[in-house]
Amino acid sequence: MPRLKHDAPHEPSDVTDLASLSFQEKLAIGLDRLKSTRRLTNKELGEQLGVSEAYMSQVTRGMRDVKLTTLDKMTRVWGVSIEDLFTVTAEDLARIAAKKASRRKKKAAKPSS
Repeated sequence: MPRLKHDAPHEPSDVTDLASLSFQEKLAIGLDRLKSTRRLTNKELGEQLGVSEAYMSQVTRGMRDVKLTTLDKMTRVWGVSIEDLFTVTAEDLARIAAKKASRRKKKAAKPSS
């Protein structure tokens, strides 16, 4: 189910606290790992599943729930297990931290309007 419109989009705020991660956040991290290792975009992932790029974008940012049938399709189409999609590793945490640092650096480098 989609979140309410007034809910702000988010990424896991403190991914070092694994116990506090929701299933949505864990799936988003697992999908990020899949995208990174296979060098795929949200558009490509969506095409493989028969869903829109916008839907995949929301799922990969932890903003949207997925149906069990969609999770099942993900495992069959991509040849991964449910555990693969929901497992968060130290490498995942390092990759996400590096991405966040890069985004902050880019944001800080942009001139103010």
